[in-house]
Amino acid sequence: MPSRNKLTTLRRRAGQLGGAATREKYGVTHYQSIGSLGGQATMERHADEYAALRQRGGQTTRRRYGRQHFKDLARKSAETRQAATAKRDTVIVEMLADGWRIPTIIQLTFDDLPDLKKYLRNGLGKYLKTERPDSDSPYLFVSKSGKPLTLANTYKVMRAKQTE
Repeated sequence: MPSRNKLTTLRRRAGQLGGAATREKYGVTHYQSIGSLGGQATMERHADEYAALRQRGGQTTRRRYGRQHFKDLARKSAETRQAATAKRDTVIVEMLADGWRIPTIIQLTFDDLPDLKKYLRNGLGKYLKTERPDSDSPYLFVSKSGKPLTLANTYKVMRAKQTE
């Protein structure tokens, strides 16, 4: 009979081979979907326990690091969100300086790219390659979630950019 360590090693190797075969047969998304289902089932069964643990964890963090810790986290989060749209906003500000109007800018589509050569060289190209989220939207400028920009929100963001 094999030793306990050898059995552990054999089981581990069998698990690795089984995992590799499953990944090859079903792909990585299989693991993502079963992980998501497992997480949902766990939350359904234990949601109250987790809510209490999260609350205690937040209280402990506040006692240990103070309220400033949460303010710093919020500031860093805001900076990260703003950095995610920096190229887009810079191009829009440049277009506004050239006399474009926001309603026209947010309605631009990929069909309009030949008329936007100046902006392609000055940042629009980088935005489209590196910052624009994958989206089915035909519009050039989209939100972080890939949805078309709204008129009201674009006015608000541009006003904030102009006061910076």
